[in-house]
Amino acid sequence: MDPVETVPRGPRGDRPNQTLLSLHGVVSRDRARDLVAVAAEALARYKLRTSLSVLGVVLGVAAVIAMMSVSEGARREALQQVEALGLDNLVARNRAMTAGESSEARRSGLTVSDTESLRELMPDTLSVTPLLERVLAVSRGGNAVATRVLGVRPDYQDILRLRVKRGRFLVPADELPGARVGVLGSALARRLFIFEDPIGRFIRVEDEYFQVVGTLGEQGTQSPAIGAMAWRDLNDSVLIPLPALSGQSLEVTPAQRVDEIWLQTQNGDRVEALGSVLAQTLQRLHGGSQDVEIVVPRELLAQRYRTQRTFSVVVGSIAAIALLIGGIGVMNIMLMSVVERTHEIGIRRTVGATRAEITVQFLVESVLMTLAGGFIGIVIGVVSAVGITAYAGWSTHVSPSAILLGVIVSSCVGIGFGVYPAMKAAHLEPVEALRYE
Repeated sequence: MDPVETVPRGPRGDRPNQTLLSLHGVVSRDRARDLVAVAAEALARYKLRTSLSVLGVVLGVAAVIAMMSVSEGARREALQQVEALGLDNLVARNRAMTAGESSEARRSGLTVSDTESLRELMPDTLSVTPLLERVLAVSRGGNAVATRVLGVRPDYQDILRLRVKRGRFLVPADELPGARVGVLGSALARRLFIFEDPIGRFIRVEDEYFQVVGTLGEQGTQSPAIGAMAWRDLNDSVLIPLPALSGQSLEVTPAQRVDEIWLQTQNGDRVEALGSVLAQTLQRLHGGSQDVEIVVPRELLAQRYRTQRTFSVVVGSIAAIALLIGGIGVMNIMLMSVVERTHEIGIRRTVGATRAEITVQFLVESVLMTLAGGFIGIVIGVVSAVGITAYAGWSTHVSPSAILLGVIVSSCVGIGFGVYPAMKAAHLEPVEALRYE
C-alpha cells in the first residue's frame, strides 16, 4: 500500500496534502509547480484572514506606484517647461517696485540699449534680444480675445528654438517704421481663423491692423508657472516687431524700456556662473541700482527637482510604513499557519522531508501571498495615477520601472517577513510535532 494512504488525519480531521508528503530532495521544476499549488491551497483555507493580512502590502505598493507616477510626471513636465525656456538661456527681468520706492527708481529698468551693451560685455554670448509684453484685445471678424502681445526681435526665435509651422518668423525688415506684421501662436490661430489659412490675412490689435506672416507649431506645455518666472503660453500669443508694439524706433529711441532681456550662452554648463556676471553687469550699467532680477532656467529645474525629492520622501515614508504593517501581517498569519499545521509538518518530517523543504514551502506561501497583494497594489496604483491626472490635473507617468519596483518590493516583503516563520516550522522536532493536537 502507498505510504501516503496510511498516514493519520490532521488535527482538524483532514488528511495532509499528498503533495506535501511527496516533496523530497532538491525541488525540480515539476515540484516547484506543486509547491505553488500547495501554497495556494493553504492560503485559500482562510480567504478573509489572508486578504486582511496582505492589505498593508496592497496599500504600500499602490502608494509606491502612485508616488513614482506623480514624481515621474512632474519631472518630465518640469524638464519640458524648462527646456522650452532653454537650459542655456538667461533672462533678465525688471524687478517689481514697491510702493515706497522713488519715482527715479520706478523709471529705471531694462532698455533696448542694454541689449547692445550686453552683446559686447557678456562672455560666451550667442544671441541677445529684448522683449516687451502687453495684454491687448486681438480680433478678427467676429472673433475677439484679450491675449498676450509680445514685442520681440528676430533673434527671439533662435533663443527659444521656436518652430514655425506655416509662413515665416519676423525678420529685420519688419522693424522698419510702419511695418505691421505678426506671428500667431498655434492655439490663437485656431481660435481666430478656425479652419482657414491665416497667412496673408489681417488681425486687429487694439486699433491697428497687422498682417499674419506666420504661425507657430505647438510650443511646450500650458502649465501656469515655473518657479519665480511666470510661464508664458506662446501657443496663445501674438508676436510682433518690438517697434510696432512700443511705437518707437529702435535707432531713434535706444533708451526705450523693455520688460525682459533674453540671453543665449555658448556653454549651458556655465550658465549659473554667467547669471552672476549678468547681474553685476546690469547693476553697473544702471549706476549701481538693483532694479533687475536674473532668472536661470537651469536653476529653476534644480529647484523643481529638490521639491519633488521632498515630496517623494514624504510619500515614500508613508508607503514604507504601510509595507511594514503589511509585512507584520504576513509574518503573523504565517506564524499562525505554522501552529495550525504543526501535526502536518511532523508527518512530513517523518516520511523524509528535510528542513530545507519545509523552509522553502513556507517561504513560497509567504511570497505568493505578498505577490498577489503586490499585483493588486499595482493595479490600484495605476488607477490612482489616472485618477490624479483626471481630477487633480497633475501630470503623471506610469513607467515600467515603477511596476517592476512594485513586484520587487512585494517579493522582498514576502521573503523578509516569511523567513522567520519558515525557519520556525523547519526546526520543529518530528516527534513533538506528531504529538501536537
